[in-house]
Amino acid sequence: MRHYTTASNLSITFTFVLLMLSFGFGYRNYSEAKQHIVSDLNRALRQTVLKNRDLWLNADTIRAYSELQSAMGGFIAVSSPSEDFKEALSITELRKVAGLSLHILKKGAPTALSSNIPGGYLASDTLVWASTNVEGSGVALSFRGYVRCSTGLILSLSKQSIPGSLLLATLLWGGFSLFYLRKKKKTISNNERKNQTIHFGSLSLALEEGCFYNENKERFKLTPMQYTLMEMFYLSPSHVLLKSDICQSLWPGKDNADETLYTLIRRLKPIIEEHANLKINTERGRAYILELA
Repeated sequence: MRHYTTASNLSITFTFVLLMLSFGFGYRNYSEAKQHIVSDLNRALRQTVLKNRDLWLNADTIRAYSELQSAMGGFIAVSSPSEDFKEALSITELRKVAGLSLHILKKGAPTALSSNIPGGYLASDTLVWASTNVEGSGVALSFRGYVRCSTGLILSLSKQSIPGSLLLATLLWGGFSLFYLRKKKKTISNNERKNQTIHFGSLSLALEEGCFYNENKERFKLTPMQYTLMEMFYLSPSHVLLKSDICQSLWPGKDNADETLYTLIRRLKPIIEEHANLKINTERGRAYILELA
């Protein structure tokens, strides 16, 4: 039993280690995929702003931004699914869910106003462009790329072959260990049962040898059917057996086995009563009980 406990502990430990390795590698690869997405957003944002700076950052546009900011006051944000930004992304899976945001700020205003990222989104770093080329404009432009990114999308972009293999190995090992340990426990239980001797009255049942002994340690002679019935009595904690259970065990599938059972009991009773201090009685007409005489 000690070897079984040791094997069980080792199996649980190994399964736990495999599971932790799987989740560890999976989390690392998941985090690396998120970082890769953010890096791609940063690169695409710089490329897009530089490509469109003549349009977005010329004097007339800056003045228009300044007038809009003065009219609206405070913080203004504009989001757009920029095609240039989408095409600049190297990860093609992101292009359908990507966009670009423009924030119009007063010069010197903290960019933290635009730093909040909604749940389910990843965003690039903030690129701030101060309008130094337009005198008196008083505004700064803040650009940011974003992508609506579900956990499933990030997982699909991460390398999960090693974590997946480890998880599969964990499941296979866990299943094999469970099957093996259950089988081992059943074998140990059967061996312990076989080595057990059950005492009741003046007879003892030696399970390993498959026979009964009397008080003088002499083998008690019984027919195979009589031995099986007596063994059932001894294995029952209450020493009570239902007639239906006896018939099902001794003559499975046989119709009207009551007469056969009655004959078996009638022949076994005098043998037990003569050579042991035991007797077999009827219990309410539906069961038999082995009890001390």
